[in-house]
Amino acid sequence: MSNVKFQSDFETPKTAAEKVRAIAARIFQLDASSLTLDMGPDDIESWDSLNHLRLITEVESAFAVHLSMQQIQNIHSLDDLVAVVG
Repeated sequence: MSNVKFQSDFETPKTAAEKVRAIAARIFQLDASSLTLDMGPDDIESWDSLNHLRLITEVESAFAVHLSMQQIQNIHSLDDLVAVVG
């Protein structure tokens, strides 16, 4: 049996907001602590159309949900995304 620990073993996000921030940090290549829920594409330089789709796809997978086109179009911040999945 191995005693190897993975980063995810130490920092498992518990709330929807924490999960969304962790996913966004990975996609936008930022530190999660630098992200606030009110941030959106105007605040995060790497939040372009491709990364928006990556964010949606990762969140859908993590929360086992499927967002409608209307829901996706109404996401203008991380908080909007949390509201849809949380």
